[in-house]
Amino acid sequence: MKNHNIRTGALAPTLIRLSLPILAGQLFGLMYNLVDTFFISRIDTANPWLVGATGLVWPLYFIFMATSFGISGGVASLVARAIGANRENELDRTAESGLFLAVLTSVFFLLVMYLFASPLLTLFGGSGELHEYGMQYLLWLLPTIPFMLLSAVFIGILQGEGRTKHMMVSMMIGTVVNIILDPVLIFPAGMGIGGAGLATAIGNASGFVYLFAVFLRTESKVKIHWKIKNISFKVSGEIIRVGLPQSMMNFLASISFIFYNRMMVDINPMIITAFTLYSRLEQLALIPIWALTSGLSTVAGQAAGAGDFKRMRDSSRVSSLLGLGVSGTLFIIYIAVSPWLFRIFQSDADVLDLAGRIVVWMAAASFVSVPVFMINTIMSVAGFADRSLLYTAFRIYVINVPACAVGAYLIGKNITSVMIAIFISAVVSLLLFIAVQNHFFAALESGRLRIRISGSGQGGIADGGEA
Repeated sequence: MKNHNIRTGALAPTLIRLSLPILAGQLFGLMYNLVDTFFISRIDTANPWLVGATGLVWPLYFIFMATSFGISGGVASLVARAIGANRENELDRTAESGLFLAVLTSVFFLLVMYLFASPLLTLFGGSGELHEYGMQYLLWLLPTIPFMLLSAVFIGILQGEGRTKHMMVSMMIGTVVNIILDPVLIFPAGMGIGGAGLATAIGNASGFVYLFAVFLRTESKVKIHWKIKNISFKVSGEIIRVGLPQSMMNFLASISFIFYNRMMVDINPMIITAFTLYSRLEQLALIPIWALTSGLSTVAGQAAGAGDFKRMRDSSRVSSLLGLGVSGTLFIIYIAVSPWLFRIFQSDADVLDLAGRIVVWMAAASFVSVPVFMINTIMSVAGFADRSLLYTAFRIYVINVPACAVGAYLIGKNITSVMIAIFISAVVSLLLFIAVQNHFFAALESGRLRIRISGSGQGGIADGGEA
């Protein structure tokens, strides 16, 4: 897509055109999650701990994903703002700087995970069979880390430019490889749940190989010279400045699962399996939101670089309305068919009953959170991810987790009271973020906040009149 269409085109069609390739790729990802859950459950359909083990590992996997989102988000923000400001000469060292960060982070994660995997799963509530299956799954999953983080650099560049087609193809390739290998490694190869982890690692590696080839053979505004000397600490610093808060936002969300898991275990250990079942299938309704935030980051990022605050505000409103319309419809369908869907993956009556009580309240909470995702995306891509981090931390640890604790330990002390508390906290969070967005745009329009372009320091960042 040409950049002038992204900068000036009608918002709804532009967002849809940018989001559709991501949506297609994520549909393949959803297919993988369903197939992965299906084959893991088929190891023993009467054993609730197999599916539960993937939920136990999820907070750690989410940390890896959060880091990749931070790297891709930092790179995408830098690329989009520089293109919007017509400062494309500042992009020359973006790739090498991003790849350098990805390699360092991968080495760190692999060392920590191989040394402390077992105590971490225990911390997350794992014991007995749940811990045993979780370890099998996690150890074979870990090789995915470097491929995930290196791919994030290429994805960030493509997203900042609006070349979402290649992102879609990469996701599709990784998913197809994953789906093919899942049953082979789980059953004929005799690896059990560990085979599902290895299939995920190989799938991510396949997606990375495709992205690597794209940057070897196609034209891009961001040139990759594959030279160590081109690593720029100034550019790396800008990627970290924007990307680290985005990663931390996801880290905070991941860490919150420790609290949620512990509370659910205290009520009934099988709630972890039920919640994992719900959350895996919830992606049916959430993937359009993730696709929209990807398209929004391109549109809002380039508008931010051009200083077009009206287009930024309008893009938040339009993307929120699109997201609410699509996800609302899909959540209604999900709730209606969930009893049938859940029985495909689990036969334990207690788990099915718990999942049925979770689905309505969690779907409602996720629905009202859609505008929050859009507001966070706008602030982050404009270079103010630190503000998004602050408000996200407040939302999770001052509103959501305490509300969940009240439902778990003070009022009701059952899964229904916890779900109601989560829904109420989501509504309160939405009201907070609407006020935050209004303050944010008022500060931009008055000049109290200024948008920085790339890593050059041009434009600066000011708050309260400081240059």
